[in-house]
Amino acid sequence: MGTIRWTAQNILEGAQMLRLGESPSYFRYYNRTMRLEEPIDGNVVGEKLNIRTGSFEPVSLDDVDAVLRPGTGMDFTQLTEDEFVQETEDARRCYLRGDGPIFDIYRQIDEIFSTAKKEGRRINSDESQKLSSLRRQSFRLWEDESARRATGESPSFRYTWVGKT
Repeated sequence: MGTIRWTAQNILEGAQMLRLGESPSYFRYYNRTMRLEEPIDGNVVGEKLNIRTGSFEPVSLDDVDAVLRPGTGMDFTQLTEDEFVQETEDARRCYLRGDGPIFDIYRQIDEIFSTAKKEGRRINSDESQKLSSLRRQSFRLWEDESARRATGESPSFRYTWVGKT
């Protein structure tokens, strides 16, 4: 997992900020996952999950400040890449409904959890590995879809948001 480190090099409006120890670094900030990178120029950039669309959108300076500025609420958790994928896909699976390969994967994930619950047991190691593999597959499909849409192609699937406002 990437670590956050203090540095005197990154000063914003006179206040010291944390720097990423590893790029990219992954976070959960409130109910969104975030991926932050620190290019050579030292300006942190990244993207955060929009749970209404399932897509990533650019982070704002406020988002970066909330994670990297010491003493600002601290309502974030640093994640490993695997945790980032898991939490991203669990949010998409929870808040979005649709048809197509991604949602077929989500139904497989739901079935694994449902079976374990019906049998009154925890997820076993084989199921855990299967869940990880399924989440990576769906994550890749979302990334591919995002790249397609960025080139102007029409969406390859439709979905609706089922969350609460």
